[in-house]
Amino acid sequence: MLKARYLCGAKCVLVSVMLLTMTACSGARFFYNKLDTLIDWYVDDYVTLSREQSADFQNRVDQLLEWHRREELPAYTQLLTDFERSLDPSLDEQSVATLFDELSVAADRLEVRILDLMIEFGATLSLAQREEFMLALEEEQEEQRDRLLSRSDEAYQSNVQDQFADNLSRFLGRLTGQQKETLAFYSGDYQRFDGVWIEDRARWTEELAAVIASNTANWPSEVRDILAGREAARSPEYVAVYAHNQALSQNIVTEVINQRTPKQDRRLRRKINNYREDFIALAAEAEPFSPAVTSP
Repeated sequence: MLKARYLCGAKCVLVSVMLLTMTACSGARFFYNKLDTLIDWYVDDYVTLSREQSADFQNRVDQLLEWHRREELPAYTQLLTDFERSLDPSLDEQSVATLFDELSVAADRLEVRILDLMIEFGATLSLAQREEFMLALEEEQEEQRDRLLSRSDEAYQSNVQDQFADNLSRFLGRLTGQQKETLAFYSGDYQRFDGVWIEDRARWTEELAAVIASNTANWPSEVRDILAGREAARSPEYVAVYAHNQALSQNIVTEVINQRTPKQDRRLRRKINNYREDFIALAAEAEPFSPAVTSP
């Protein structure tokens, strides 16, 4: 099965791949083409696989990445083009909201594929391996709880501000004093999300553990139902805090980008163009889709 960071939300994976980790000096294409190896390393932290199982898992990941290159990267290319066009004469709130919405929809598509891979591969593992995975997941859950909830409210808001400053500076370069003031203004209104996120994650992790332990013949479909129903089962507090912070995030992106200097504008457009070129090149590497041929 996939590592917990994939379980807990493919949206994090998509945003990381598309907007954050691709800023590494090695380049987007290099990073993307190493994703299968990186995922394999992550899996090794959670469950011990035989050589044959590792090869099987690698093949499944390769197929997922082929789909992603062929079907998703062209959509990302268009998304970047539309976003660049929205910069003139200035970025408006609706354009940013559309960007966030389209990223969320794309992430949902990716999440479905990841969950399918996870469940189908999990069905090939032994009960002992599935229980090993769940134990590692539960241990990480406690580590996350200790690490996240030990922060003070001030530290939490400072982390939010630092993360935004780091991510935005990757695209804009060094932020101005005005931009930093904007970050400080909005980050102070962020509500604690780590607590409700931990509790939500603990709930479905417990449900997963019970299903895995039962080892019934239909456990894969039960796991699928739990994971597919996470959003509907979230608490009203979770939904409210997420919506509140999402609105603040959109305000930050809109205002900081609109406060960009001419130098920052050139850097931002250059970054967008570089990513677009990389996505086009990666999509061109994909194998054409060839449906399975069945015997008459």
